[in-house]
Amino acid sequence: MFTGIVHKGRVDQLKPLKEGMVLTIESTLSTKNIKNGDSVAIDGGCLSVVKKNNNQLTFFVSPETIDKTRINTYQKGDWVNVEFSLKQHDFIGGHYVLGHVDTTSKIKKIDVKKEVWIIQVDLPKQFSQYVVYKGSIAVNGVSLTVNKVSKSTFELCIIPITLKKSNLSTLSKNALVNLEFDILAKYTEKILKK
Repeated sequence: MFTGIVHKGRVDQLKPLKEGMVLTIESTLSTKNIKNGDSVAIDGGCLSVVKKNNNQLTFFVSPETIDKTRINTYQKGDWVNVEFSLKQHDFIGGHYVLGHVDTTSKIKKIDVKKEVWIIQVDLPKQFSQYVVYKGSIAVNGVSLTVNKVSKSTFELCIIPITLKKSNLSTLSKNALVNLEFDILAKYTEKILKK
């Protein structure tokens, strides 16, 4: 499990396979305590470490992950958001993020202001019930608060520290982002339907 509080990493290598892909990233934080088999979120997608070399982490990426995330758009050198999995007794600074990306969507508009960025994201209709004003959402694995919701979009306010620590500062209009909707909303929906 994760909380959506990320640091940056860089794509070092991509190797397409017949079924899946091998992805290597370089973390900007020490990976000293990471070992093979550990879960790490890359842009919000939970991946298992298959190899570690200094601060380089290598993952096997399944066809399902390739299908549901923006990973197939990565190029060598791209910035990605990296989060190591939560350990018992860790501080939860964001919200519950499972690392199970629901879908991708496009950036509709970015308004760069003096201190913040206001980002408008297309809201896929089949997930609209999970997005509420002042609710939580993970965008590229970053825990964010929804500022505004319309029928077809939602709006986020990205503060300076988030721009500095994540790859959200590299976004532009029409960029593809990974979305994970709040798990509590999904469980609530299922219980109420029964």
